[in-house]
Amino acid sequence: MPDKDLFESLCKFYEFMLGPLPARLEFKRTLQDTVTADELSAFFLLPFSGTITQEKLQKKAHKAGIPADVLHTRLNRLASEGFILAYDTPAGLVFERGNPVFMTEQQVRKPEDTPRRTFYAHLFNTFLEGGGHALPTKTPYYRVLPVEATLTGTTKSGTLVVNEVIPDPRGVLPIDVVSAMVQDVKLIGVAECYCRKTKRILGAGCEYPLETCLVFDELAQTLIEHGTARQIGHDDMMDILWQSEKLGLVHNVDNCLEEIRSLCNCCSCCCAVLKTWARGSTNAGAPSRYVVAYDADRCTRCETCISRCPTHARAKQDGRMVVDTGACLGCGLCVAACPRAANRMILRGKHPAIPRTNPALYSKIGREAILGTVRNKLLGR
Repeated sequence: MPDKDLFESLCKFYEFMLGPLPARLEFKRTLQDTVTADELSAFFLLPFSGTITQEKLQKKAHKAGIPADVLHTRLNRLASEGFILAYDTPAGLVFERGNPVFMTEQQVRKPEDTPRRTFYAHLFNTFLEGGGHALPTKTPYYRVLPVEATLTGTTKSGTLVVNEVIPDPRGVLPIDVVSAMVQDVKLIGVAECYCRKTKRILGAGCEYPLETCLVFDELAQTLIEHGTARQIGHDDMMDILWQSEKLGLVHNVDNCLEEIRSLCNCCSCCCAVLKTWARGSTNAGAPSRYVVAYDADRCTRCETCISRCPTHARAKQDGRMVVDTGACLGCGLCVAACPRAANRMILRGKHPAIPRTNPALYSKIGREAILGTVRNKLLGR
Protein backbone atom coordinates (compact mmCIF):
# COMPACT_ATOMS: atom_id res chain seq x y z
CA MET A 1 0.00 0.00 0.00
CA PRO A 2 1.36 3.46 -0.85
CA ASP A 3 2.85 5.40 2.07
CA LYS A 4 1.07 8.64 1.14
CA ASP A 5 -2.51 9.09 2.29
CA LEU A 6 -4.10 8.97 -1.14
CA PHE A 7 -7.61 9.24 0.27
CA GLU A 8 -6.70 12.58 1.81
CA SER A 9 -5.24 13.63 -1.54
CA LEU A 10 -8.47 12.58 -3.24
CA CYS A 11 -10.54 14.65 -0.80
CA LYS A 12 -8.38 17.68 -1.54
CA PHE A 13 -8.75 17.10 -5.29
CA TYR A 14 -12.52 16.89 -4.93
CA GLU A 15 -12.55 20.07 -2.84
CA PHE A 16 -10.92 21.95 -5.70
CA MET A 17 -14.01 21.18 -7.80
CA LEU A 18 -16.69 21.30 -5.13
CA GLY A 19 -15.48 23.40 -2.24
CA PRO A 20 -15.37 22.07 1.36
CA LEU A 21 -16.89 18.59 1.62
CA PRO A 22 -19.78 18.03 4.02
CA ALA A 23 -19.28 15.16 6.51
CA ARG A 24 -15.66 15.07 5.39
CA LEU A 25 -14.38 12.43 7.86
CA GLU A 26 -17.22 10.05 7.07
CA PHE A 27 -16.80 10.78 3.38
CA LYS A 28 -13.14 9.82 3.58
CA ARG A 29 -13.96 6.60 5.47
CA THR A 30 -16.57 5.73 2.85
CA LEU A 31 -14.05 6.30 0.08
CA GLN A 32 -11.78 3.79 1.83
CA ASP A 33 -14.68 1.33 1.82
CA THR A 34 -15.27 1.94 -1.91
CA VAL A 35 -11.77 1.41 -3.36
CA THR A 36 -8.38 0.38 -2.02
CA ALA A 37 -5.33 2.61 -1.73
CA ASP A 38 -3.56 0.48 -4.35
CA GLU A 39 -6.46 0.99 -6.75
CA LEU A 40 -6.48 4.70 -5.99
CA SER A 41 -2.80 4.94 -6.86
CA ALA A 42 -3.80 4.46 -10.51
CA PHE A 43 -6.12 7.48 -10.22
CA PHE A 44 -3.17 9.74 -9.45
CA LEU A 45 -1.29 8.56 -12.53
CA LEU A 46 -3.94 10.42 -14.53
CA PRO A 47 -3.48 14.16 -15.24
CA PHE A 48 -5.23 16.72 -13.02
CA SER A 49 -7.47 17.58 -15.97
CA GLY A 50 -7.82 16.29 -19.51
CA THR A 51 -7.05 12.81 -20.79
CA ILE A 52 -4.10 10.46 -21.08
CA THR A 53 -3.69 7.68 -23.64
CA GLN A 54 -3.36 4.08 -22.57
CA GLU A 55 0.16 3.93 -23.99
CA LYS A 56 1.39 6.93 -21.97
CA LEU A 57 -0.37 5.71 -18.86
CA GLN A 58 1.28 2.30 -19.11
CA LYS A 59 4.67 3.99 -19.35
CA LYS A 60 3.97 5.99 -16.17
CA ALA A 61 2.76 2.85 -14.43
CA HIS A 62 5.89 0.95 -15.48
CA LYS A 63 8.08 3.65 -13.91
CA ALA A 64 5.98 3.36 -10.74
CA GLY A 65 6.52 -0.41 -10.68
CA ILE A 66 2.93 -1.33 -11.59
CA PRO A 67 2.65 -4.23 -14.09
CA ALA A 68 0.34 -3.74 -17.08
CA ASP A 69 -2.14 -6.41 -15.97
CA VAL A 70 -2.36 -4.93 -12.47
CA LEU A 71 -2.87 -1.45 -13.93
CA HIS A 72 -5.69 -2.77 -16.12
CA THR A 73 -7.45 -4.32 -13.11
CA ARG A 74 -7.14 -1.14 -11.04
CA LEU A 75 -8.39 1.09 -13.85
CA ASN A 76 -11.35 -1.18 -14.42
CA ARG A 77 -12.28 -1.00 -10.73
CA LEU A 78 -11.94 2.79 -10.67
CA ALA A 79 -14.15 3.12 -13.75
CA SER A 80 -16.78 0.75 -12.37
CA GLU A 81 -17.00 2.87 -9.19
CA GLY A 82 -17.20 6.19 -11.04
CA PHE A 83 -13.76 7.55 -10.12
CA ILE A 84 -12.52 7.74 -13.71
CA LEU A 85 -13.78 7.66 -17.28
CA ALA A 86 -12.35 5.35 -19.95
CA TYR A 87 -13.34 5.61 -23.60
CA ASP A 88 -12.12 5.25 -27.17
CA THR A 89 -10.89 8.17 -29.26
CA PRO A 90 -9.11 8.44 -32.63
CA ALA A 91 -5.87 8.38 -30.59
CA GLY A 92 -6.91 5.11 -28.93
CA LEU A 93 -8.24 4.34 -25.46
CA VAL A 94 -7.93 7.29 -23.08
CA PHE A 95 -8.59 7.86 -19.39
CA GLU A 96 -9.58 10.93 -17.37
CA ARG A 97 -10.41 11.71 -13.76
CA GLY A 98 -14.06 12.00 -12.81
CA ASN A 99 -15.31 14.85 -10.66
CA PRO A 100 -16.82 14.23 -7.20
CA VAL A 101 -20.42 14.70 -8.33
CA PHE A 102 -19.94 12.16 -11.12
CA MET A 103 -18.51 9.61 -8.69
CA THR A 104 -21.37 10.14 -6.22
CA GLU A 105 -23.92 9.80 -9.04
CA GLN A 106 -22.60 6.37 -9.97
CA GLN A 107 -22.59 5.24 -6.34
CA VAL A 108 -26.24 6.27 -5.93
CA ARG A 109 -27.12 4.33 -9.08
CA LYS A 110 -25.82 1.07 -7.61
CA PRO A 111 -28.63 -1.53 -7.42
CA GLU A 112 -27.48 -3.00 -4.10
CA ASP A 113 -28.99 -1.53 -0.93
CA THR A 114 -25.83 -1.04 1.15
CA PRO A 115 -24.75 1.36 3.93
CA ARG A 116 -22.24 2.77 1.46
CA ARG A 117 -24.92 3.63 -1.11
CA THR A 118 -27.08 5.14 1.65
CA PHE A 119 -24.21 7.39 2.76
CA TYR A 120 -23.61 8.61 -0.79
CA ALA A 121 -27.36 9.25 -1.13
CA HIS A 122 -27.34 11.34 2.05
CA LEU A 123 -24.28 13.20 0.78
CA PHE A 124 -25.85 13.90 -2.59
CA ASN A 125 -29.08 14.95 -0.91
CA THR A 126 -27.08 17.53 1.06
CA PHE A 127 -26.09 19.11 -2.25
CA LEU A 128 -29.66 18.80 -3.57
CA GLU A 129 -31.05 20.72 -0.64
CA GLY A 130 -28.33 23.38 -0.50
CA GLY A 131 -26.65 22.10 2.65
CA GLY A 132 -23.15 22.15 1.20
CA HIS A 133 -20.89 25.10 0.48
CA ALA A 134 -21.45 27.21 -2.62
CA LEU A 135 -19.53 26.01 -5.66
CA PRO A 136 -16.33 28.02 -6.16
CA THR A 137 -17.17 28.40 -9.87
CA LYS A 138 -19.21 30.70 -12.11
CA THR A 139 -19.79 28.80 -15.35
CA PRO A 140 -22.92 26.60 -15.24
CA TYR A 141 -22.47 22.88 -15.83
CA TYR A 142 -25.82 22.59 -17.62
CA ARG A 143 -28.26 24.72 -19.58
CA VAL A 144 -31.91 24.31 -20.47
CA LEU A 145 -33.17 23.26 -23.90
CA PRO A 146 -36.71 24.45 -24.68
CA VAL A 147 -39.57 22.15 -25.63
CA GLU A 148 -38.78 21.59 -29.29
CA ALA A 149 -42.29 22.27 -30.62
CA THR A 150 -42.23 25.79 -29.18
CA LEU A 151 -39.29 26.68 -31.44
CA THR A 152 -39.91 24.60 -34.57
CA GLY A 153 -43.68 24.19 -34.61
CA THR A 154 -43.48 20.45 -35.18
CA THR A 155 -44.28 17.48 -33.01
CA LYS A 156 -42.83 13.96 -32.96
CA SER A 157 -45.01 13.04 -35.95
CA GLY A 158 -43.74 16.04 -37.92
CA THR A 159 -47.09 17.82 -37.94
CA LEU A 160 -47.56 21.49 -37.11
CA VAL A 161 -48.61 22.25 -33.56
CA VAL A 162 -52.11 23.74 -33.47
CA ASN A 163 -52.35 27.25 -31.95
CA GLU A 164 -48.58 27.42 -31.45
CA VAL A 165 -46.86 30.79 -31.81
CA ILE A 166 -43.44 30.14 -33.29
CA PRO A 167 -40.48 32.54 -32.83
CA ASP A 168 -38.74 34.15 -35.76
CA PRO A 169 -36.90 31.14 -37.27
CA ARG A 170 -33.80 33.26 -37.83
CA GLY A 171 -33.26 33.23 -34.06
CA VAL A 172 -33.58 29.46 -33.69
CA LEU A 173 -30.21 27.68 -33.77
CA PRO A 174 -29.35 23.96 -33.65
CA ILE A 175 -28.01 24.50 -30.11
CA ASP A 176 -31.58 25.38 -29.03
CA VAL A 177 -33.29 22.29 -30.50
CA VAL A 178 -32.97 18.98 -28.68
CA SER A 179 -33.16 16.72 -31.75
CA ALA A 180 -30.48 18.81 -33.49
CA MET A 181 -28.18 18.62 -30.47
CA VAL A 182 -28.23 14.81 -30.45
CA GLN A 183 -28.52 13.94 -34.14
CA ASP A 184 -24.81 13.21 -34.65
CA VAL A 185 -24.11 11.14 -31.52
CA LYS A 186 -22.83 7.65 -32.28
CA LEU A 187 -23.42 5.83 -29.00
CA ILE A 188 -26.42 6.44 -26.75
CA GLY A 189 -27.12 5.14 -23.27
CA VAL A 190 -29.85 5.73 -20.73
CA ALA A 191 -29.26 5.67 -16.97
CA GLU A 192 -31.36 6.27 -13.90
CA CYS A 193 -31.83 9.86 -12.78
CA TYR A 194 -29.47 10.09 -9.82
CA CYS A 195 -31.47 12.95 -8.26
CA ARG A 196 -34.73 11.00 -8.20
CA LYS A 197 -32.85 7.81 -7.25
CA THR A 198 -31.31 9.64 -4.29
CA LYS A 199 -34.71 10.78 -3.06
CA ARG A 200 -36.18 7.28 -3.44
CA ILE A 201 -33.31 5.72 -1.48
CA LEU A 202 -34.10 8.17 1.32
CA GLY A 203 -37.85 7.51 1.09
CA ALA A 204 -38.80 10.86 -0.39
CA GLY A 205 -38.99 10.20 -4.11
CA CYS A 206 -41.53 11.41 -6.67
CA GLU A 207 -43.48 9.35 -9.18
CA TYR A 208 -41.64 10.49 -12.31
CA PRO A 209 -39.75 7.71 -14.16
CA LEU A 210 -36.14 6.96 -13.23
CA GLU A 211 -34.66 6.02 -16.61
CA THR A 212 -34.50 9.52 -18.09
CA CYS A 213 -30.79 10.44 -18.01
CA LEU A 214 -29.33 10.21 -21.52
CA VAL A 215 -25.58 9.83 -22.03
CA PHE A 216 -23.65 9.99 -25.27
CA ASP A 217 -20.47 8.74 -26.94
CA GLU A 218 -17.51 8.62 -24.49
CA LEU A 219 -19.63 8.99 -21.34
CA ALA A 220 -22.07 6.41 -22.69
CA GLN A 221 -19.18 4.01 -23.37
CA THR A 222 -17.88 4.31 -19.80
CA LEU A 223 -21.29 3.83 -18.17
CA ILE A 224 -22.51 1.09 -20.50
CA GLU A 225 -19.33 -0.97 -20.21
CA HIS A 226 -19.48 -0.79 -16.41
CA GLY A 227 -23.17 -1.51 -16.03
CA THR A 228 -24.45 1.90 -14.97
CA ALA A 229 -26.32 2.60 -18.22
CA ARG A 230 -27.85 0.49 -20.97
CA GLN A 231 -27.43 1.09 -24.68
CA ILE A 232 -30.43 2.33 -26.65
CA GLY A 233 -31.09 3.46 -30.22
CA HIS A 234 -31.90 6.89 -31.60
CA ASP A 235 -35.65 6.21 -31.80
CA ASP A 236 -35.70 5.04 -28.16
CA MET A 237 -33.87 8.22 -27.16
CA MET A 238 -36.38 10.43 -28.98
CA ASP A 239 -39.26 8.56 -27.32
CA ILE A 240 -37.75 9.33 -23.90
CA LEU A 241 -37.40 12.99 -24.84
CA TRP A 242 -40.97 13.32 -26.12
CA GLN A 243 -42.41 11.48 -23.13
CA SER A 244 -40.40 13.68 -20.78
CA GLU A 245 -41.88 16.78 -22.40
CA LYS A 246 -45.39 15.37 -21.99
CA LEU A 247 -44.71 14.76 -18.30
CA GLY A 248 -43.48 18.31 -17.83
CA LEU A 249 -39.81 17.47 -17.30
CA VAL A 250 -37.14 20.01 -18.23
CA HIS A 251 -34.33 19.18 -20.68
CA ASN A 252 -30.92 20.04 -19.19
CA VAL A 253 -27.92 19.51 -21.46
CA ASP A 254 -24.18 20.01 -20.99
CA ASN A 255 -23.48 23.73 -21.25
CA CYS A 256 -21.51 23.52 -24.50
CA LEU A 257 -22.21 23.90 -28.20
CA GLU A 258 -21.07 20.47 -29.33
CA GLU A 259 -19.66 17.15 -28.11
CA ILE A 260 -22.31 16.90 -25.41
CA ARG A 261 -22.01 13.98 -23.02
CA SER A 262 -25.33 14.07 -21.19
CA LEU A 263 -28.92 15.26 -21.36
CA CYS A 264 -31.08 15.03 -18.26
CA ASN A 265 -34.86 15.31 -18.03
CA CYS A 266 -35.45 17.04 -14.74
CA CYS A 267 -38.25 17.56 -12.24
CA SER A 268 -38.36 20.52 -9.89
CA CYS A 269 -39.06 18.31 -6.87
CA CYS A 270 -35.76 16.38 -7.06
CA CYS A 271 -33.39 17.89 -9.63
CA ALA A 272 -30.15 19.38 -8.30
CA VAL A 273 -29.94 21.93 -11.12
CA LEU A 274 -33.53 23.16 -10.77
CA LYS A 275 -33.30 23.28 -6.99
CA THR A 276 -30.09 25.30 -7.22
CA TRP A 277 -31.75 27.72 -9.64
CA ALA A 278 -34.72 28.07 -7.28
CA ARG A 279 -32.29 29.10 -4.50
CA GLY A 280 -30.99 31.90 -6.69
CA SER A 281 -27.67 30.31 -7.73
CA THR A 282 -26.67 30.36 -11.39
CA ASN A 283 -23.46 28.31 -11.40
CA ALA A 284 -25.09 24.87 -11.69
CA GLY A 285 -27.57 25.46 -14.49
CA ALA A 286 -28.21 28.19 -17.04
CA PRO A 287 -31.51 29.14 -18.67
CA SER A 288 -32.08 28.61 -22.37
CA ARG A 289 -31.48 31.40 -24.87
CA TYR A 290 -35.23 32.05 -24.73
CA VAL A 291 -37.68 33.52 -22.26
CA VAL A 292 -41.46 33.41 -22.28
CA ALA A 293 -43.56 36.33 -23.54
CA TYR A 294 -47.23 36.62 -22.60
CA ASP A 295 -50.21 37.89 -24.63
CA ALA A 296 -52.96 38.97 -22.20
CA ASP A 297 -55.55 39.31 -25.00
CA ARG A 298 -55.31 35.60 -25.82
CA CYS A 299 -55.30 34.41 -22.20
CA THR A 300 -58.41 32.93 -20.57
CA ARG A 301 -56.69 32.68 -17.16
CA CYS A 302 -57.07 28.90 -17.03
CA GLU A 303 -53.87 28.74 -14.93
CA THR A 304 -52.46 25.78 -16.85
CA CYS A 305 -49.17 27.64 -17.15
CA ILE A 306 -48.93 27.98 -13.36
CA SER A 307 -49.14 24.23 -12.76
CA ARG A 308 -46.73 23.56 -15.64
CA CYS A 309 -43.97 26.01 -14.64
CA PRO A 310 -41.09 24.28 -12.78
CA THR A 311 -39.69 27.50 -11.30
CA HIS A 312 -42.88 29.30 -10.16
CA ALA A 313 -42.28 32.02 -12.73
CA ARG A 314 -46.00 32.09 -13.55
CA ALA A 315 -48.65 33.39 -11.16
CA LYS A 316 -52.05 35.03 -10.96
CA GLN A 317 -52.30 38.46 -9.33
CA ASP A 318 -55.40 40.63 -9.11
CA GLY A 319 -57.14 38.43 -11.65
CA ARG A 320 -54.30 38.70 -14.19
CA MET A 321 -51.63 36.24 -15.20
CA VAL A 322 -48.09 37.54 -14.63
CA VAL A 323 -44.61 36.37 -15.60
CA ASP A 324 -41.43 36.66 -13.54
CA THR A 325 -38.94 36.73 -16.40
CA GLY A 326 -36.04 36.62 -13.93
CA ALA A 327 -37.19 33.21 -12.67
CA CYS A 328 -38.07 31.89 -16.15
CA LEU A 329 -35.74 29.15 -17.38
CA GLY A 330 -37.01 29.33 -20.94
CA CYS A 331 -38.03 25.67 -20.94
CA GLY A 332 -41.18 26.32 -22.98
CA LEU A 333 -43.41 23.99 -20.96
CA CYS A 334 -45.99 26.72 -20.38
CA VAL A 335 -45.95 27.59 -24.08
CA ALA A 336 -46.62 24.01 -25.13
CA ALA A 337 -49.38 23.59 -22.52
CA CYS A 338 -51.36 26.78 -23.21
CA PRO A 339 -54.61 25.95 -25.08
CA ARG A 340 -54.90 29.50 -26.47
CA ALA A 341 -51.28 30.14 -27.52
CA ALA A 342 -51.12 33.05 -25.10
CA ASN A 343 -47.44 32.32 -24.44
CA ARG A 344 -44.55 32.35 -26.86
CA MET A 345 -40.78 32.08 -26.77
CA ILE A 346 -38.62 35.10 -27.54
CA LEU A 347 -34.84 35.49 -27.50
CA ARG A 348 -33.36 36.84 -24.30
CA GLY A 349 -31.79 40.23 -24.56
CA LYS A 350 -28.47 38.92 -23.22
CA HIS A 351 -27.08 35.43 -22.84
CA PRO A 352 -23.64 34.34 -21.57
CA ALA A 353 -21.19 32.85 -24.04
CA ILE A 354 -21.42 29.05 -24.28
CA PRO A 355 -18.16 27.01 -24.38
CA ARG A 356 -17.70 25.22 -27.69
CA THR A 357 -16.94 21.68 -26.50
CA ASN A 358 -17.35 19.58 -23.38
CA PRO A 359 -13.57 19.56 -22.69
CA ALA A 360 -13.55 23.37 -23.08
CA LEU A 361 -16.46 23.63 -20.62
CA TYR A 362 -14.76 21.56 -17.93
CA SER A 363 -11.39 23.20 -18.53
CA LYS A 364 -13.03 26.56 -17.85
CA ILE A 365 -14.83 25.25 -14.76
CA GLY A 366 -11.56 23.71 -13.52
CA ARG A 367 -9.71 27.02 -13.78
CA GLU A 368 -12.54 28.78 -11.97
CA ALA A 369 -12.54 26.10 -9.26
CA ILE A 370 -8.85 26.59 -8.53
CA LEU A 371 -9.11 30.39 -8.47
CA GLY A 372 -12.30 30.24 -6.41
CA THR A 373 -10.80 27.85 -3.87
CA VAL A 374 -7.69 30.01 -3.48
CA ARG A 375 -9.83 33.14 -3.10
CA ASN A 376 -12.05 31.49 -0.48
CA LYS A 377 -9.00 30.40 1.52
CA LEU A 378 -7.54 33.91 1.43
CA LEU A 379 -10.86 35.28 2.62
CA GLY A 380 -11.14 32.62 5.33
CA ARG A 381 -14.34 31.09 3.94
